[in-house]
Amino acid sequence: MRTFAMGEKARLADLTGATALRVEVAGTAPGADIAAFCFALDASGRIPAGRGPVSTARPASLESAVALVSGGGADAAFDLDLDAVADDVHRLLFVIASVGLEIGLHGASVAISADGADVAAFAMPPGTLKGQRALILGEVYRRDGWRFGAVGQGYRDGLDQLVRDHGGDPADVAPEAAAEVVDAAEPEAPAVATPEPQPEPEASVAPEAEASVAPEAEAEAVEPEPGEPEAAPAEHAAPVEPEPEPEPEAATPSAETAADEPPSVTDVPCRMPVPTAVTYEGSGDRILRIARPVPEGPVVAEITGTGAGNFAVWTLDAALEQDKLLVNEIGACHGRMLLDERGTHTERLKIESDGPWTVVIHPPTAAPWLTGPVTGDGPEVLRWTGPRTVVAMTHAGSSNFMVRAYAEALTPGEDPYLASLANAIGPYEGESIIPVGPCLLEIEADGDWTLTPEG
Repeated sequence: MRTFAMGEKARLADLTGATALRVEVAGTAPGADIAAFCFALDASGRIPAGRGPVSTARPASLESAVALVSGGGADAAFDLDLDAVADDVHRLLFVIASVGLEIGLHGASVAISADGADVAAFAMPPGTLKGQRALILGEVYRRDGWRFGAVGQGYRDGLDQLVRDHGGDPADVAPEAAAEVVDAAEPEAPAVATPEPQPEPEASVAPEAEASVAPEAEAEAVEPEPGEPEAAPAEHAAPVEPEPEPEPEAATPSAETAADEPPSVTDVPCRMPVPTAVTYEGSGDRILRIARPVPEGPVVAEITGTGAGNFAVWTLDAALEQDKLLVNEIGACHGRMLLDERGTHTERLKIESDGPWTVVIHPPTAAPWLTGPVTGDGPEVLRWTGPRTVVAMTHAGSSNFMVRAYAEALTPGEDPYLASLANAIGPYEGESIIPVGPCLLEIEADGDWTLTPEG
């Protein structure tokens, strides 16, 4: 059996010739229920709308290619038939999540076996999971055949944040503690369970519920060519109660958690409004007017392109002058980038594309937290709230690898640019110092990378 380190990947064909595998996950979180999930992602790295994960609420899916055969809570086993995985599924994420509001995971592991023989294993030491409430343990994905990767990416804000980060709707997921599934060798495909409401987050780290495009923002976008669809909210936007129509000059939408949602056992009596992400969808070349979820300072743009040709996105100021090149790729791509991190004010985005695209504008607090080792394979924005500390970084790509730190909020008279942590071309391994938080780290990369803060 091969033991994997965090971020390590390998071809499954080099580990076993079998295509029928068993994936077992385990985790500990004293005092809290744990649920296990298998999420399917498409070629752009997103959870397709309406495709819920395999869990106790839905023990089999993907044409029965994945089935939960035992457990479903702290210890669970999934049977995986690689030959039966749907063609549009490019990545399978194996996840555990703590249901408790403030109880983090203390330890977790994933193991793969074939024909009763152990093939691969990856374990997260308990000290690396402090404060994490959801964790991607491992992934099985397509790249010149099927591969396995040891991920170990934690989410302090829990399963909601994990699902939103992959373009999904938390309402499609029921994070209930698992009842034992004794025999699911030939499971019937059940109807998708009615989703339970998600627990509200800690007040200091409230994840943002995605909202539809503000009517004003959509109306002011440049008129599309005949036959081109209007930019519309993404289907995966989390459901929120509709708000009263804002005044025409309002450019900062906000939303309240739906007051008539039935409370869960872990719900908290808080109905404070939180900044709302704004989602736009379209196709082809556009000059897109955007609305900001916060009045000033940096925001996070999550951009997905699914065309086959060149895909480029620039920021434009009020004079329609280009300011920052956010994306310049060929083919499908997905990533997060900072807007207005140096005190500028983006009015629109110039999009050049030969296919569909999605743009989500998030408030800065929606960026994934850097609370332990984090891995990725493209552009990303991370949020750091700790003290000044050392961070170890690696990059396996062939082009630019840059990591820059910016202030999370603008302070009059002060430069929001804080530090350059890395600036290299090609493979990289080194250390630098993260400034005291809260701050935002913008990562530019074309290959696999890791960031590991000390302690």
